Amino acid sequence: MKRFLMTVLALLLVTANVFADAADVGKSLTVRTFQFKHKQADKAAGVIKPLVSADGSMAIQPATNSLVVTDLAENMKKIAAAIAQFDAPQQAIHLSIRLVGANRGTADEGRVDPLLDDVASKLALLRYNVLELIGSAKMLGKEGETGLVELAGYRADFRFGEYDPASDSVKISDFKLSKLDGDQLAPMLKTTLNLKLGQTVILGATKQPNSQRALMIVVTAQR
Repeated sequence: MKRFLMTVLALLLVTANVFADAADVGKSLTVRTFQFKHKQADKAAGVIKPLVSADGSMAIQPATNSLVVTDLAENMKKIAAAIAQFDAPQQAIHLSIRLVGANRGTADEGRVDPLLDDVASKLALLRYNVLELIGSAKMLGKEGETGLVELAGYRADFRFGEYDPASDSVKISDFKLSKLDGDQLAPMLKTTLNLKLGQTVILGATKQPNSQRALMIVVTAQR
């Protein structure tokens, strides 16, 4: 009987070790180095940070623009896929900017420039029914490039930010609208835009209190 109990105990110990070894295998860590061709490693670290497990870690190598990631083998697949999507060539973005004079008139006074038909319903929600196209410009740029366009006595400066494939959007940083007064610039608006490609965004540039008139900027980004 004693020998039987010792045999059972030995089998239990062996079985426990097998399960422990299996658990260790499931939690085994792998190390991969990702070198970036198009984007910066530090920005990639911010992208994959939510994907790194509690057992994982990462280290940025600025000299080689690379990222060393340590994580569970199964989780590494998700990280590698996210990095492959992130490290894509710079996207070319077409930016369209229209400057609109908007006014609130009577029903009989309502008129819309045909080139503004696509935004008339949105501006009607703000009770603007007289819409005049003051100036327009289009520009093609890539991530990281600066842009400058003139629109009939006004100037818009901006920088193309990074394209985000997950949301199909691009960031337009430091967007500034200024009025040209001779050789001087009078700042009117400064903002940062996150534009979903194909989506039209309308910004109010100026509006005097109790005034029926306003200056609007209509911005659209396309690939």
